[in-house]
Amino acid sequence: MKSKKEIVFKNYIPPKNKLILAILFARFPLLIPGISWVIKKHLRYCKNIKFIPGFRYLYGNIHASDAVLNDTFFMDYAHVYIGKGTKFSLENMVITSTHDPQNFNIVRAKPITIGKNVWITTRCIILGGVTIGDNSVIGAGSVVTSDIPPKSFAAGNPCKVVKKI
Repeated sequence: MKSKKEIVFKNYIPPKNKLILAILFARFPLLIPGISWVIKKHLRYCKNIKFIPGFRYLYGNIHASDAVLNDTFFMDYAHVYIGKGTKFSLENMVITSTHDPQNFNIVRAKPITIGKNVWITTRCIILGGVTIGDNSVIGAGSVVTSDIPPKSFAAGNPCKVVKKI
């Protein structure tokens, strides 16, 4: 079982090379020949994943296999666990962290778990500490702030279960 323990970073600066981060944050980095290999090399917890231009991440704390991540942005201060067969549509954000509005130097992060065969449709935002159950669908434009049970269709802001599937 994965822990939902909060991680706190104080004055944290990522140790990665600034050039690599600049490439990863570029809107269309995959148009550069060979860059796909560089991105996959830093995703040490991923196997057999697919993504398109616009796919970005901060630290490579993404655990996934046989998944389609498309042009999703992962702010992965904490780990993100993605089950087999999960698919992300376009322009999604997976954000494990938040910060104090008065002190931007203190970042708090909680892991996110997304089950097997989940479909995250277009422009969804998934926030830290959330678990999305197996075989669920998240509707377009949803903001997932709490856990979604397995075999559910959920949508809205905040995201709520609309029906069981």
